[in-house]
Amino acid sequence: MAGRHLEKNAVSLLRIRGSLPDPAMQCEWALSDGGAAPARGKGRVADLPRRARRVQLMIPAAQVLITRARLPPGARRRAGTVLAFAVEDQTLGEPESNQAIWLGSAADADVLAVLDRQGLKRWAEALEGIGIDAYEVHCETLMLPWAPGEWRLAWDGREGFVRNGEYEGTATDCGTAKAPPLSLRLALEAANARRAPPVSIAVHPTTPDAAPDLAAWQRELGIPLRLAA
Repeated sequence: MAGRHLEKNAVSLLRIRGSLPDPAMQCEWALSDGGAAPARGKGRVADLPRRARRVQLMIPAAQVLITRARLPPGARRRAGTVLAFAVEDQTLGEPESNQAIWLGSAADADVLAVLDRQGLKRWAEALEGIGIDAYEVHCETLMLPWAPGEWRLAWDGREGFVRNGEYEGTATDCGTAKAPPLSLRLALEAANARRAPPVSIAVHPTTPDAAPDLAAWQRELGIPLRLAA
């Protein structure tokens, strides 16, 4: 999404998944170093590993609004509250409370990611407080693989998030093993209305027992589904 980058050829990578509204600054993390299996943990920011050459802060899908807007020439080079005013009617609260980032273009529109400004500031201060002052910020939605024509859905058995464009995606509402979430059906209807439906949807279960009944979902959605790693 947007961020400050360390050396691009770094071997070790620390991924931190943190919640913007959480004042306790608890997080989950995974540290990979070369070809070894990642070390994983959860806890306080103060207990994070410090030896990584590259650091990524992952923001949960439900805490990032990814939306389309039409920006005037030159506006996409800006960030912060200037862009937040462009999507004021789609966000709750005052634009000054949001950080908006231009991601790219989709069709004839601009795609923006909108996040809580104070939450980002707390994480920046917490990471800098333990000596991590260079890192990238990513929305977990856009970390799913992407291929034109196929949507990707991460699913935990009850809810998840879908990547439905190169720069687009959203969190879903609840569903069951037999019934897909309503938000996924609505997203497909919107894509059909734009005459840009996906050819298929790849479902990534986040745990071994989270996979839905693909046949039941296919009957509801009217589109092929497949299981992915």
